[in-house]
Amino acid sequence: MKEKTRIRVIIVAITLCVVASLGFARFSFGAILPFMKEGLGFDYQQTGTVASGIFLGYLMSSFISGYVVLKYTAKRVILCSLILVAVSMVIISLSNHIIVAIFGSLLLGIGSGGANIPALGLIPRWFAPSRRGMAMGIANSGSGIGMSFSGMVVPLLIAIHPELGWRYSWWILAAFVMLIIMINSLFLKNDPGDVGMSPVGYSAVPTRNEDQLRPIKDYSSVYKNKYVWTIGICYFAWGFSYLTFSTFLVDYLMTDGGFQKEMAGSYFAIAGFASVFSGFIWGSLSDRFGRIQTLSFVYFFQASILVLIVTTNNSFLLLSGVILYGLSLWAVPTVTNVGISELVEPRLIPIAMGFLTLFFGVGQFISPIITGVLIDAANNYNTSFFLSATVVAAAGVISFLLIIKTKKQQLEIFQPKESKSSKDLKNY
Repeated sequence: MKEKTRIRVIIVAITLCVVASLGFARFSFGAILPFMKEGLGFDYQQTGTVASGIFLGYLMSSFISGYVVLKYTAKRVILCSLILVAVSMVIISLSNHIIVAIFGSLLLGIGSGGANIPALGLIPRWFAPSRRGMAMGIANSGSGIGMSFSGMVVPLLIAIHPELGWRYSWWILAAFVMLIIMINSLFLKNDPGDVGMSPVGYSAVPTRNEDQLRPIKDYSSVYKNKYVWTIGICYFAWGFSYLTFSTFLVDYLMTDGGFQKEMAGSYFAIAGFASVFSGFIWGSLSDRFGRIQTLSFVYFFQASILVLIVTTNNSFLLLSGVILYGLSLWAVPTVTNVGISELVEPRLIPIAMGFLTLFFGVGQFISPIITGVLIDAANNYNTSFFLSATVVAAAGVISFLLIIKTKKQQLEIFQPKESKSSKDLKNY
């Protein structure tokens, strides 16, 4: 296979992993949730508990996935995790009791984190730092593809089969995940060196010296890095905040906004379609302007949009807010994971990504529980949206303070790259 073709295939394979592990496994849940809630007769607190099962499973698997990858290789971990995703979707589709729904969602989260972290961890292996922002953005577009697909298909299935449509939705998603498993079993590769290539942006094929082959005994450099902790705290805040939009948008539009389910699903699909471009846009901007600078702007931007969505009755402004939030949706995971790959040594990148996802996972685990309680107490979404906006704005303040500190210390790791190599990636 030619080198350019190989790069195209690899980036498509990694993106498909994200489609299956995030787009289908986690973010389609937001489109299915209102109908699953109605079909099983759950209240908002029960629904939030089921949703938290996914995020608890994601939290558990993402933290240990880096260690598992070092032992079994990324491709094996990804394939096994995606199989678990497909199986758990079937379990959820067959559930008639909250315990079964929670168990299925827990397994879904475990499979989701077990596939997503190793998949994104392949980006630093295949791309040099100056290319990673754009490459990570392309990969993270998979989340938006899944959102857009579910936003269009789920309401259609509900219209055809009002009682069983949400179950059929899980079956269809499971079938697509199995197809992605087959594609990745054929085309996904662990390392460019395995096929005699160098990462995009490097001129020579990397060699595996004795240090690279020696087992890693000390992981403490990841956990002792104060910048990793600071970024992790911001990632926690974003994990808490974005869940209100990605999980409850459809239900908010139907209950507080008075939208019909087809229109609410269309808005969710529009947000998903817009988000396809978000990682690419913001990842490319981070290559030029710096990682933490980009993150700080995105945090403040999303806080403003959340306030707009919950305070406007104008349909044009509401749609504009949904589109704008979608265009920034995957900016944070894209830029955060690229940034962390430049803070630690290459072999520790999966460990560092897993550790950061621990912060993110805790945020998204507690978010639906708190949101469910707030909705039941206030009988609307206002408080939950304002809380989400406040939390992500706090992340913006922390990031801004980090910008000031890193400029004083002249840390190159958070500064924009001088290379124009991001343009070169377009050739692929």
